[in-house]
Amino acid sequence: MLQSSFLIQPIKRFNGSSPIYKKPVEIGNFSYDEQRVLHMDDREMKYYHPPDLNNCDLSHGYETFIQRDGSGIEPIHSLIDAIEYVKSSDNNKNDNLYRADLVSWRGVFTKILCAPYNKNEPWELGATLWNDTIFLEEHETEQTKERNFGNSPRHKLMIYWGYKFENLSTINKPSSQINSPNDPELINRKFTVVNTNTQFCSVAKTTLGNTRMIMGAEVDCISDTKPKDLDKSVDNYIELKTTKLLEKSKDTYNFERYKLLKFWAQSFLIGIPKVIVGFRDDNGFVKQVKEYKTLEIPRIVRGKSGMWDPTVCLNFASQFFDWLKSVIVINDPKSSYTISFNHPFQEIKVEYAGIGNSVLAERHIK
Repeated sequence: MLQSSFLIQPIKRFNGSSPIYKKPVEIGNFSYDEQRVLHMDDREMKYYHPPDLNNCDLSHGYETFIQRDGSGIEPIHSLIDAIEYVKSSDNNKNDNLYRADLVSWRGVFTKILCAPYNKNEPWELGATLWNDTIFLEEHETEQTKERNFGNSPRHKLMIYWGYKFENLSTINKPSSQINSPNDPELINRKFTVVNTNTQFCSVAKTTLGNTRMIMGAEVDCISDTKPKDLDKSVDNYIELKTTKLLEKSKDTYNFERYKLLKFWAQSFLIGIPKVIVGFRDDNGFVKQVKEYKTLEIPRIVRGKSGMWDPTVCLNFASQFFDWLKSVIVINDPKSSYTISFNHPFQEIKVEYAGIGNSVLAERHIK
């Protein structure tokens, strides 16, 4: 097989009952500090505390913004390191817990889940099959460069707004421990330098249909104290988002058609129960904060013209993953495949790329 394609259209063939999606279970986590040093713990986990809407200027501190060096595309290496670390630390030696058909970042699975309704965002992935597991990571393209770093001063500022909202909505200790509006945690967060080197990531295991998946996902914050049972952690996680105020019917349509689809997919995949959205004006001031329960988001768009259906997304992804496992068959840690989704967005192509460009690092080949 040199090249094969999985047709997306017509998407009506993905109607019907939804495949089983098991509740994600967190099996581990890790952090990156301000210097981008990897730590196998939750030291960079933040706690949610509502932002002060009296002075929620998302442009504040832009001149000190520290953006992570590199391509903007996160290799899968640290995720594999985390899986191996957790496995080696497991006293129960439950090897089955760490077996998966697919391993990748949540962002990759989100792109696939949203593909049936995606008409304007091309993407490309690399894939390597090793020990009966397909490892997937995103390739950098000109489009991903623009999305991650901006293609104009205005776009760059708007990217910062999203990070700043996270900064203004999180603190370093549980919100229940805040006893005064003058608590240093609340005062200092406005002046904290936004540094995208810093991340807290969850590693979760789940199953969609016939496909076992392990994914890594950056987690914005947690609602309060972290549960002692690791597999309960996702129940307290929160996703933070910003978007334009819904002032016109077109704004509402775009929000429900595109933003809510991505918000739902990102949070549903990893099992995050709540999305908190800051609605901002054109000058970057947050005017309203609204909470959405992840499992209730599809109800907002149900029955509306031109919208999306979560069942279609799940059926599509389940069938695509089954097909992917049948065409990526060369079990070689130094080989790779290219998976591409481009205009006119009618199909996803898989092509064997030969030796080279493996998704795996040398330390992962055993």
